[in-house]
Amino acid sequence: MDVATDPVAVVARLRDEPWDRKWNSLEVAGVDLVSLDTRLGGCAHTWVANSGCLHERGMSTVRLVLDQLERVMPELTEDDSPAVWHRLHETARLIAAHNTPPADQLS
Repeated sequence: MDVATDPVAVVARLRDEPWDRKWNSLEVAGVDLVSLDTRLGGCAHTWVANSGCLHERGMSTVRLVLDQLERVMPELTEDDSPAVWHRLHETARLIAAHNTPPADQLS
């Protein structure tokens, strides 16, 4: 698979984007965005390190973050740096769409 289209490579690239501390206190639609970023960041790190494989617990977190992002994104203004949250949404979407469950979960 081409590096530009390989979901693991894309997620690895997306998670390397810088974090601005101004987002540390940002809450939108009742969602603490730094917590959202932290949870997804851990799952993305593990998913990339395991070549696109994440256990169900991690996938539950990814699905929760994806739902929260879909609730938050319509509420964002230009001052909230919506590109950052669109990047996180794409990260969560790629993991959810391309996860390969561990072998012990396949049976």
